[in-house]
Amino acid sequence: MIHRTRDSKPYNKANVFILGNVSNDMLKNLENLLEKDGYDAAIVAKDRGVQLAKADADAVLPVSENGNGHPIPQRIEEARQTKKAGALQLTNSISRSELHGNYAGIIGKSPQIIEILRQIDRIANTTAKVLICGETGTGKELIAQALHHNSDRSENEMVSLNCAAIPGQLLESELFGHERGSFTGARTQHIGKFERAHNNTLFLDEIGDMPLSLQVKLLRAVETCKIERVGGTKPIPVDIRIIAATHSNLAQSVENGTFRKDLYYRLNAVSIFLPPLRERQEDIRVLAEHFVEKHCDTYGRTERKILPETFTCLQNYPWPGNVRELENVLIHALLFADGNGILPTDLPEEILAFQKPPVSVPEEIRMPENRSTVTVPLGASLKAVEEALIRDTLAWQGGNRTKTAEILGISIRTLQNRLKDYKISEDMPSAS
Repeated sequence: MIHRTRDSKPYNKANVFILGNVSNDMLKNLENLLEKDGYDAAIVAKDRGVQLAKADADAVLPVSENGNGHPIPQRIEEARQTKKAGALQLTNSISRSELHGNYAGIIGKSPQIIEILRQIDRIANTTAKVLICGETGTGKELIAQALHHNSDRSENEMVSLNCAAIPGQLLESELFGHERGSFTGARTQHIGKFERAHNNTLFLDEIGDMPLSLQVKLLRAVETCKIERVGGTKPIPVDIRIIAATHSNLAQSVENGTFRKDLYYRLNAVSIFLPPLRERQEDIRVLAEHFVEKHCDTYGRTERKILPETFTCLQNYPWPGNVRELENVLIHALLFADGNGILPTDLPEEILAFQKPPVSVPEEIRMPENRSTVTVPLGASLKAVEEALIRDTLAWQGGNRTKTAEILGISIRTLQNRLKDYKISEDMPSAS
C-alpha cells in the first residue's frame, strides 16, 4: 500500500520513505518497483521529508531525476538488502541540524550523543517518566534539562533534588514538605519539591541512594499523583513530570533488595543511557575545545589553542570522572599554560601518567660511552639513587631540562618538582 502525503497531516508508519519533489511518472515507477518488492512506502515532499523520516521511517530513499526523467532511487538496493535481512534501518544518518529541539547545552557529535538527542526529540513534550542512567560526570542533569526545556512545561525552571545529598530523615520533608509543629524544629510550614513542581518537571538525581523506607512513599505519590506533607492529613494533588537519574545499576539494586521493584518499573517508562566519555572518543575534542573557550572568558585568559599532541594525551586517558573531570583538567591546563598553546606538560600529572611509554632515546642525545653509568654506593636509598640520576643526566645534557626529562621518561613538570625537591640547579657539577 502506498501512502502519498504532501501536507502536514499525520500518516500511518511506513517501511520506506521516498524523499523528493519528483514527477508523477517517477512516483508511479517507484510505487511499482517498491510494491513489487513488498515494501509499504510513503511518498513525501522533500521539504518535509527530514522531519517525517526522523519521526517514523524505518528506511529512507532520497530520489532525484536525470535528464530523461527516469527514476534514480539512491541506495534502494541497500534498503532492499536490509529488508531481506529482517531489520530495516535509516539509511540517512540524522545530524544535529535535523533535530527539532534546542540542544545547545549538550556538546558532542558522537553517534551515541546524536541517538540520545533523537530520543529526547521524541519524548520531551510528553508526560512519560524518564530514567537517566550513566556514570558520575557524564551529564545526566544536562539531559534532564534538555527534556524539560523542550517540553510544554519549560515556562518555569525545572525543580531538582539530589537524593544523595540530604540525610534520610530530612529527605521526606524536602520531597513532600511538612506542617508547622510536625517535628522538633518545624517552626513554620514548609512546601516540598513535589508541590513546587506542580505543572512543572521534578528531577530526582541519584534516585538509587534513596532509603527504602522513603521509596514506599515516593511510589504512592507517583501512583496517585497526590502527596501529604509530613504531619499533614490532607492529600494534595500534584501534576508533575518526573525525571530520575542514577549512577548505579538499579536493576542490580532491585535484585539486591536495596531498591523497590515496583518503583523501578514506575520510574522506568523510558530509559536513557549516557555512555562514559571513554566510549565516545569523538566527543573529547569538541568538549575540550568548548571548555577552553568557555574558561578563557571565565578566567580572563587570551585565546588558547590545544596542540595536537595534547589532544593525543586527552584521548589516551580513560576519564573515570567523565566530562566533569575533563572540564577540570582543561581548567588546570588553561591556568598553567604560558603561551598561546596548551602543551601536554600543562596537563595534570595523572593524565600524563596514562600516556604510552616514551619512545627510545634518539641517537643524537644518547649517552656517550664514557658517561654510560651513574655510580651510587650500595645501600643508598631510592631517593638518593633518583637524585644522582637526575643530577648527572642534567649535567650531561648541559642543563637542558627538556632533553633531561625526555631521557628520564618523565614530564617537564615532574622534573621541575624533583629539581626543587633535591635543590638541584642546572649549573651544578655532576655528582659522579
